Amino acid sequence: MEFHVITDGKQTVDELTVKLTMLHHDVDYIHIREKQKTASDIMLLVSNLLQRGVPKEKLVINDRFDVALLHNIPNVHLPGHGLPVEVVRAFDTNVRIGRSVHSLEEALRCEEAGADYLLFGHIFETNSKAALPSRGVEQLAEICERITIPVIAIGGITPSTIKLLKNVSVHGVAVMSYVMASSDPIAALTNLKEGGYHAKTI
Repeated sequence: MEFHVITDGKQTVDELTVKLTMLHHDVDYIHIREKQKTASDIMLLVSNLLQRGVPKEKLVINDRFDVALLHNIPNVHLPGHGLPVEVVRAFDTNVRIGRSVHSLEEALRCEEAGADYLLFGHIFETNSKAALPSRGVEQLAEICERITIPVIAIGGITPSTIKLLKNVSVHGVAVMSYVMASSDPIAALTNLKEGGYHAKTI
């Protein structure tokens, strides 16, 4: 099972540099998702991480395709309101493109458009999406059965909820608050992985 950690937009560049440098050995991908930061701030964060030995192959730049290009980062994630998959794919045939989706129809369209993986959620109740109903395991399972590219589950992923994915052929999980807001992110990630060992993956 792949483990993706997504930044939560609540920490400074220096705080993120320390935390992500510490975490990168234990995750498959780190998503830089900092909507409130300037392009210069995100550029500085990426530079800091690369200088401290975080492999660029593990970094995923959310939305800011320009930052990914300038740093030669091979992974970009497109939010639902972001650039179309087709546009990014036409510009760079080698970049690994992820896309956030919220329905089977959207997932099918993005797969056809050339996305390399999909981020689907939110699966479980989460404080960051308190006003919106969760999409649940059944919808996730249906998408995983219908989609041939990897599907990553996001939203309310904790050591207790990850076990509910044991009968779903999901490729991985993405976490934000559970790890990023923790005073001991390494321990939080370890607990999550221990729960994930019991989940069925492809």
